[in-house]
Amino acid sequence: MSASAPLAAPEVRVLSVPDLDVEAHAALQQEVFGAVLEENGIPLERLGPAVFAWKLAPPAGQARVAVVEGRAGYLASCTAYPLILARGAERIRGWHLCDAATAAEARGQGHFGRVLGALTASVPGDEWVFAFPNGQSRPAFESRAFTNLQKVPLWFRPVGGSTRRSERVVPTDRFGADHEAFADQVADASGMMALRSAGYLGWRYGAHPYFDYQRLELRRDGRLAGLMVLNRMVARGRTSLWVMELLGADPEARRELALTARALGQEQGCDALLAASSAKLPGALRIPPCFLPKQHVLMVRAAAGPGPDPGAWEVQTGDWDTF
Repeated sequence: MSASAPLAAPEVRVLSVPDLDVEAHAALQQEVFGAVLEENGIPLERLGPAVFAWKLAPPAGQARVAVVEGRAGYLASCTAYPLILARGAERIRGWHLCDAATAAEARGQGHFGRVLGALTASVPGDEWVFAFPNGQSRPAFESRAFTNLQKVPLWFRPVGGSTRRSERVVPTDRFGADHEAFADQVADASGMMALRSAGYLGWRYGAHPYFDYQRLELRRDGRLAGLMVLNRMVARGRTSLWVMELLGADPEARRELALTARALGQEQGCDALLAASSAKLPGALRIPPCFLPKQHVLMVRAAAGPGPDPGAWEVQTGDWDTF
């Protein structure tokens, strides 16, 4: 009797948002990452369908998700959502790869590499792709022409001590034309970065269905000189204030924003300020990589065609979509 033929691997499909079963997508994420949420006292709602319905529809266009389907739902998936990258005056379409997950019963079968390969192949060659993979998944990115571009530091600042908030830093509940102009100003003076346009900021920090971000701006003589977004989080009994964005027209603006963040941390009962950013958080210390459970690494697949390499990227905590 001849040996039976091996079963064919399940098909990988790259879906646009209208074709995606968002409930099944959220169920896979909750199955894979639910224990981590539970350890940190975070409700499963953080990975609920409402969060993914928001995340998959950014202002730059609809996301796409590569999936492997089983009889009862998705076995593996990986997501790419679009955004506009800025390098000086240049504007480039890019894709953030995230939310890679494989169900426990489907691991060890090569599904991660298959969904990653299908997803990256679906992105036009003249557009950029980037991700913040963990150590286990980096070889799969490297084999698909991703470059280990840079390590992203984690900054730490206790909130204790004497400090006071700046009266010029005030909450804002909208992002408009002056924020659009400020985004261009910041981009013109920076390396490659996700453009913090008014539309992006409104989506990222004004429409999130789970987090209630603190959005603040610094004005001098009526002109916008700085922007800051904070997120107070409680995990494992510790309360931290994460600096999601800290953008200033100059070093003095950045320091004024950071001092205000520290004062707000005190008022809100936080232990420390934290930021995962390429630029130093003013007044903070860099946590040595040996003390980190995960080294935050940016990997990039450059757009095809002539042009300079990406150089250093300007990364903010908000680029890492966990918070």
